[in-house]
Amino acid sequence: MILSEKIKKFFFLPALLFSLIFFAFSNEEQFSTEIFEINSEKLPFIKVPDASKDLIFRQFLEEAGFNSKYSVSEKNSSQNQIFTFYKILVPQNMDFIWLSSRLSPVYKDTIATLNRFSSADSRISGKIILAPTFNGIFIPENPDSDWEQLLFKKYMTEEKIKTAKIFKIDGKIFYFLKNERFDSTTALFFLDTKLVSPLSTSVLTSSFGYRVSPISGKWKFHSGIDLAAPLKSSVFACRSGEVSQSGFNPTYGNFVILRHYNNLTSVYAHLSEILVKKGQKVKTGELIAKSGSTGASTGPHLHFELRKDGSPTDPGKIINFN
Repeated sequence: MILSEKIKKFFFLPALLFSLIFFAFSNEEQFSTEIFEINSEKLPFIKVPDASKDLIFRQFLEEAGFNSKYSVSEKNSSQNQIFTFYKILVPQNMDFIWLSSRLSPVYKDTIATLNRFSSADSRISGKIILAPTFNGIFIPENPDSDWEQLLFKKYMTEEKIKTAKIFKIDGKIFYFLKNERFDSTTALFFLDTKLVSPLSTSVLTSSFGYRVSPISGKWKFHSGIDLAAPLKSSVFACRSGEVSQSGFNPTYGNFVILRHYNNLTSVYAHLSEILVKKGQKVKTGELIAKSGSTGASTGPHLHFELRKDGSPTDPGKIINFN
């Protein structure tokens, strides 16, 4: 009898362990492939995004605040968070930046990707948009713009596709990456859509990143891009801003540095002629210099840089030089 009980336990315990493991894995698979369907027609409607005037908007802010609190402080934050959506009528003359400040603590990245805005300049005044009470990035299953293709390529790795939550919103599939945010380059692309090429015609001769320096012959980081152009070609401000520096140094030759909003600066080097001075305000596309080959240069070209918060950023990912 005792032997019989031992035999039962011998077979029972492995069977139980196998069942638990199978249950855990089957639950994980079920969770990762579960689709949450959202019908925007049935969502709570915020007519005025002002907590003092709209009780539904006040509710939205309370839920968003609750989710923000648990998104980073709790290990099982997904269990504590409230995954709800609202729709909002954007007031007349309100732009995206203004609206997103009203919706804080929900990220602007979340609002932008859910509503498929390709830039901060998207016209939203008077329109109805969707707003979730939780943070992350929404990536459409079928990107239909260059911006969405950029996001899909950047964020949707094979691993993230497997682990992302899936929402079906008004019949369209979105992958949701919880608590994901735009990195500095992506944010710059989204916010600074009016950046223009500093040359009307040019040929890219050296890209951003490590390369063999044409001057020293050594492997060295290239903090900008080189654009070949005829001597004394017109050089334009890539965006409105203020001249923070201009002058000469042995490496850059004649150079101009413009300071723009959002902690962005642009650098124009190897110039033959400088047409602006420190403190001067310039507009996007305004003539600021003539290209040349001064300083450490092997021929006529423009060395062009973009710096975000002081760190070099690849201009090729932000400006179309074609």
